[in-house]
Amino acid sequence: MSMLPGTAIGVKTREGVVLASEKRLTYDGFVLSSSVKKVYAITPHVGVGFAGLMGDVNILKRMLEMEAKYYELQHGREIRVRGLAKMLSVILYSYKLAPMLTEIVVGGYDDNGPQLYILDPVGSLIEEKYAALGSGAQLALGYIEPRYNPDISLEEAEKLVVEAVKTVIERDVLSGDGVDILKITAKGPEEKTVLFKNTLAQ
Repeated sequence: MSMLPGTAIGVKTREGVVLASEKRLTYDGFVLSSSVKKVYAITPHVGVGFAGLMGDVNILKRMLEMEAKYYELQHGREIRVRGLAKMLSVILYSYKLAPMLTEIVVGGYDDNGPQLYILDPVGSLIEEKYAALGSGAQLALGYIEPRYNPDISLEEAEKLVVEAVKTVIERDVLSGDGVDILKITAKGPEEKTVLFKNTLAQ
């Protein structure tokens, strides 16, 4: 199991992708915040979800936003999903001697349809149908795997990630408090937040 704090999840459907992350910020066993955002739309059709240290998350988010905007100005169109994932892979690899302490799921929709990729701290890039990263990854995958099918609807995928995060929060003290959800289809992004109490005994 990854020791990077927090949990990020991605699920691909025929209509688009659902990215999600819980909202807890921890450091050295202490809960510092219960309202941290770790999933973001970088462009109208590509988003990212993070597990790991928030300092590195914020740096990478800003770098991706700048690079995506530069690409759009240079080429006159939005960067594609795989293009942004490859760009992130290069950025992460460039820090390989002192890696960014984060795992990342990249998802979105372009003229190749919905796509989902995961990256480790040194930029290894893998395409997946569903993924979970961070300290709650094994628990989340254990919930998602038997319930996933390629014909799942966007709404069903949203319910699946919420329940997966709830399952994680019951057992992983590094995850908690709620879940931020980002759905991306051909129409663009849609964000929502679901709040719930951590049922793990404190």
